[in-house]
Parts: sequence; structure tokens; C-alpha cells
Amino acid sequence: MGTTGYLKDMMKVLLISLASSTTRRNNAVAILNRYGIRYDIIDAVDGRLGVDPLLQRYDEKGFIRHRGRKALAGELGCYASHILAWQQVIKLDQPVIILEDDFILRDDFCALIDIAKLWVHQHHFIRLEPWKTKLFYSVAQQDEVNLVKFLKVPQCTTGYLISPQCAQAFLSASETMILPVDVFIRNTYLHRQAIYGLYPAPVKPGGDKHSTIGCRKQKMMQPLVRLEKLVTRLYSSTLCALVNIISR
Repeated sequence: MGTTGYLKDMMKVLLISLASSTTRRNNAVAILNRYGIRYDIIDAVDGRLGVDPLLQRYDEKGFIRHRGRKALAGELGCYASHILAWQQVIKLDQPVIILEDDFILRDDFCALIDIAKLWVHQHHFIRLEPWKTKLFYSVAQQDEVNLVKFLKVPQCTTGYLISPQCAQAFLSASETMILPVDVFIRNTYLHRQAIYGLYPAPVKPGGDKHSTIGCRKQKMMQPLVRLEKLVTRLYSSTLCALVNIISR
């Protein structure tokens, strides 16, 4: 599915959207059509149904070790949905914008993406939404638009620009699901891909409070689980810091 008309040189968008979330899907499609952006819809995996084969990649023990709790069905569905998008990026064999269906675009979105296109073949993953971390530095600039490299990678996967090379790296590291997908991307030691960001950010989350993922703040309180999570976090943080410093 796509728009009937689009900007000639605009990069394709893959829109991740649950078929059952009609309001969110319709709002997202209306925005893309308004900007003349060509898109394909990735029908998101509904983890609550538990029927998609990708959900079998869930490693409960590994997830508990990293997060101190079991995964939410919505988290697994979200991860599986991004896997479907990465598979499509490889099939298309070109850089693609991936958007979740709750987003807002800046009025100069297309102009900012035109600049980001100059960098994606070399840097492979460019975050398109804002961040709060102060641990980053600028690696390139064009017309007052900055590409930054993160030393501490932000979470959230509302929007990003990804190359086939990065999509393959993510897929190779996703044979098992041991983290939510945004935390997986943040843990760069798992996939060895440096994470970059665009400033000003052309995308921001829409703020829909009716998320299908659920509350991610629930934790297991058993002392052994908490200790194992602490050790795993220290180990992961150390490796991430090293990868973020040396990766390109």
C-alpha cells in the first residue's frame, strides 16, 4: 500500500502499524500523504495474539537476566514488527526511513531527510527523533544540520533512517529476543553498529497514551533476579561504552 503521489526523490518510508489500530494508522497515513511521501505499510505483529513465528525467538531467561522481569506481549510484538521492517530494507536494498505510527513531522522534514541521505551510506543508522542524553558529539554538518554520534544511545524507536548493512547487522543479532527492541538498539555491543542522530530532529513521538505495549516499569523483586540484572547491566554498560567509543 502506498500513496498515489509522492516527491520524486524522497526516500521511502516503511510505516509500522497494527491493522487493528485504525485511528493511529489513518492519522499516520494522512500525515505522509500531506507531505507527499511514498510509503509501504508493515502490518505490525500483535504480540497479544501470540501466533506470529517471530515471537518464538523470545528467550525468557535472557530477558529476565537483562530486564529483571518477563517481556510484555506488546514488547515482543514491537520487536517482531521491526524485524519485519529490517527484512524489507534488505529486500529493497536501499536506505529506508522506518516510522512507528505515532509520530509528528517537522514542516521541513523532507529537506532534513535530503541532508541525512548524504550520510546514511557511511553511517548506516541515523536516529530521527529528539534525545535527552548529553553524551554525543558532532561528526558532520551541512546547512546548519548536524549529524551526531552517541556515546550514550537514547531509547525509543519512533523514527530512524537505516541502511541495508545495518538492517542485516540487527537481524543477525536478533536470533533471540532478550531485550525490548529500543533497548536492543541501545546495546551496541550486541550488533556493533554505531548509532547516530540528526539535529534538528525531523520526527517526534506523537504522545498517544493508548500504547499497545503496556507498562514497562514492573519488576521482579526476588533478590537473585535483581543481583543478576545488576551484574548484567554493569557488563553491558562497559561493553557498550567501548563499542560506542571505537565504532564508526
